[in-house]
Amino acid sequence: MRIEQRWDVLVVGGGASGTLLAVQLLRNAPGPLRVAMLERTGRVGPGLAYSTESASHLLNVPAGRMSAFPEDPEHFLRWIRRLEPATAPGDFVQRQRYGQYLEKVLHEAREAAAPGVGLELLQGEVLSISQVGDVARVVLAQGPVLEARTVVLAVGNALPADLPVADGGLYASPRYVRSPWAEGALQHVRPHHPVLLVGTGLTMVDTVLSLAERNHEGRIHAISRHGLLPQVHRPGVVAGPPVAPAEPRRVRSILGALRDQARRAGEGGDWRATVDSLRPLTASLWRGLSEPERRRFLRHLRSLWDVHRHRMAPAVNDILLQLQASGVLRIHAARVRNFQLSDEGWVLARVRPRGFSREATFRVQHVINCTGPDASIGRGHSLLRGLLESGLARTDALGLGLATDAEGSLLDAQGRASELFFTLGPLRRGDLWETTAIPEIRVQALSLSRRLLERLASHSDVPAAVSAPPPPTFP
Repeated sequence: MRIEQRWDVLVVGGGASGTLLAVQLLRNAPGPLRVAMLERTGRVGPGLAYSTESASHLLNVPAGRMSAFPEDPEHFLRWIRRLEPATAPGDFVQRQRYGQYLEKVLHEAREAAAPGVGLELLQGEVLSISQVGDVARVVLAQGPVLEARTVVLAVGNALPADLPVADGGLYASPRYVRSPWAEGALQHVRPHHPVLLVGTGLTMVDTVLSLAERNHEGRIHAISRHGLLPQVHRPGVVAGPPVAPAEPRRVRSILGALRDQARRAGEGGDWRATVDSLRPLTASLWRGLSEPERRRFLRHLRSLWDVHRHRMAPAVNDILLQLQASGVLRIHAARVRNFQLSDEGWVLARVRPRGFSREATFRVQHVINCTGPDASIGRGHSLLRGLLESGLARTDALGLGLATDAEGSLLDAQGRASELFFTLGPLRRGDLWETTAIPEIRVQALSLSRRLLERLASHSDVPAAVSAPPPPTFP
């Protein structure tokens, strides 16, 4: 077995979560530290979320709130103004710009790192991770076996899950697109083809924008249980001071308090400010709920939360309204019952509209899965499935992600916090609920970097972390 050089920290995943953690490690380590980032595609920084080349794919958060650094909230705004001087804090810039920003921030952190602090970028796909004594061993599909004193899982979101309905051979055919983010996902969709998008959230919105860029004129049907589109950001709305709802241990009391606050805000403001003011409190509110209350939230309120909390830019909404007015885009509240492939090559999607007992049939050329990440952790990630089967990790009580302690250490099958395996970002959703956006992930990255450096320092000659230098400023 050929063992590569042992790393102090090996970050599995080179998207936004892994990049922000690597940046904080490089900035905070005052002495020798060996860090590696392992990314399947070989490109670190943008990840799936920010690697789009579509000019119509915009950030869902205003530029003034997208800094990589919690202590410097205008860092991204200064950077983007070098390229687009007129950018205002409330503007929604192209998503690919943020991918470029992450690459730039990582490059500058490498250049400014203390002597002996280095980052190596590795390309490969992980087959398995195991613990051998006090180190982690990482086996790749090709190449050497890696060893590390600490492994951080920053693998992001899984692919969407196929709908658990009879598909009539659809899923194995070129008429089906499991993920609109896959390379060449829309290459077989012709402008005149009618298509069915399953899901009406932000993934669906991006897919519609991509089709519109390709001058799509065929009917686009978008379907979900409730038929709800994401709400729209309103320019100039500023989150007020966080106000914790009374009696936060029950979903009903939280919802009632939010309605009262939104009603008061509506008298002279906007309900969006009320929703945004909860951002610093969401994790503590979620943790304060019992498991039955969390399940009640997921069962009854998740869809409403998602469309109000995760909103789209006004310019994006304008495009959707135009497509709806022209008859190209139609939104449906319904459940898919089954799929069939006709002898003529059509896809027949049998659905039951919400509130009706009768069924209807859509006749389309393609079905695109826009339901979002697979909720089953083990099924969605073969790497995570191996960790679960070995007992090195376990899912959270709701199965939304991996169980962790307060700072991101994985809990094993017995509930013990690991000293080797950590995570941040989407895999902590079961414990934190809101953990997929930059404002939350950047705080996790800073906290986790400090914990890792302290741990490594206590077990070796690696110095403990010092106060991070201020981020570079942009003229």
